[in-house]
Amino acid sequence: MRIVINDANILIDLFHLDLIEVFFRLQGLELKTTDFVFEELHHDQKEVIVQFVENQSLTIIESSEDDLINIFEILSSTNGLSFEDCSVWYHAKKNHGILLTGDGKLRKQSSADGVEVRGILYIFDQLLISDLISFEFAIEKLNQLYLLNERLPIDAKKQRLDCW
Repeated sequence: MRIVINDANILIDLFHLDLIEVFFRLQGLELKTTDFVFEELHHDQKEVIVQFVENQSLTIIESSEDDLINIFEILSSTNGLSFEDCSVWYHAKKNHGILLTGDGKLRKQSSADGVEVRGILYIFDQLLISDLISFEFAIEKLNQLYLLNERLPIDAKKQRLDCW
């Protein structure tokens, strides 16, 4: 089972798309986030996410003192990343997992460090492969996502739409 460490922007996008429940039904992925990312979420988002923590669909990683030292080391050697960003980078690397983020700076810097990085389009792919959503539904939600989040790569969207 692959460990996937979720950044806040992924959880927030899934929340806004009303895909959070179906996301946590994915099989074959051990979904995690950090306590620092969890604290970035709004109160209503936390209330929903807690349900998935309670039913063990999501694990919130609590950083040890050694973890904090290592996260601060990453933070001090990066440019433009938050402590929360560095926490998901560190734990993805530590757990040999996939870092799931939509943050371009985090993606670039953690990839250069050897961390496998995926974005929200990977989630759409996994939901389709798992037959948790239909192609029509995926197209609808992808179009909705691009209205919510203008920073997403337009070429990747076009490729997915052509494929679907």
